[in-house]
Amino acid sequence: MAPPNSLEKKLDRYYNDIIDKLMEIVETHKNVLGEQKELKKDVAKLKEHLLEAKTSIEQLETLVSNINRAAASVSHSNQANTVILPASQTVVVSQATPTISSQQQQSQTVSAPEEKVVKAPPAKEPPTPPPKAEAPVKRSLKEFLAQEVSIFDVKVLNAFIKATREVVKSNALTEPSFIKPIIDGKMQFPITVAGRMQLARDKGKGAMAFCLCQESASEITRAVLCMPEQETLSSNDIKDVTSEICNQICGKSKVNLKNDGYSFDIGLPEIHQGKTSEIMQSLGKPNVALFFEFNKQPFYIFFWG
Repeated sequence: MAPPNSLEKKLDRYYNDIIDKLMEIVETHKNVLGEQKELKKDVAKLKEHLLEAKTSIEQLETLVSNINRAAASVSHSNQANTVILPASQTVVVSQATPTISSQQQQSQTVSAPEEKVVKAPPAKEPPTPPPKAEAPVKRSLKEFLAQEVSIFDVKVLNAFIKATREVVKSNALTEPSFIKPIIDGKMQFPITVAGRMQLARDKGKGAMAFCLCQESASEITRAVLCMPEQETLSSNDIKDVTSEICNQICGKSKVNLKNDGYSFDIGLPEIHQGKTSEIMQSLGKPNVALFFEFNKQPFYIFFWG
């Protein structure tokens, strides 16, 4: 075999140099990708800090606004209680000059007429207006749950929202729409059937209920049982479907939350059926309600805790 000439040696060196450069480029690319990942993590953390800062600023602005309203109310009250009295007014009233005969003028010296000082009556104080009531401070759902509800937070509610949509869709073949959470204690719920289950976790005990009005109960039950409109729907049919869906919602939520570190113990469903007033008296007002619609008919998930 002929010894390699100088050209081949040069080519070998070039190839080796190229390979070394390529390896350097690959290594640099790996380092850049690693730095990009770290930068993305830093950006995500920065976004979280910015959101927290924004929330804190909004809370401070609300607090300052409330303080300003209170100060304005106190200032207005003080101004209303302070009456500026007018300067003393004097009215000089001269007495009529008496008639004196010529003889009296000669024998008597008539003094100057006496003056009387009449003071003006004091001004009446205007009635003090009642202080204006301060507007109630609005709380976010997260703040409300932290202050009023012990075992439910936003993550738990989101798990129940997801489970409710999936369970109702799998049974009734139509996915319901989630409308909004409700924390208004004065809200009226026209429900006629409810499946309630006891819940417990390390933070305490509570309960949830799958509640339907007459229309949504009929719609969901017919869809689950594949019953045509002309067939008569019994109250037992509605109770059975309500109990089953309530049980499935709790079970699915429990499994989903377990992956996030939550541990729930659930009881057996209790079915309440009848007039709205009777059911609400038995259940009591919920701390939080999730408002859904199935074919534009309302139903709710209640929470106590």
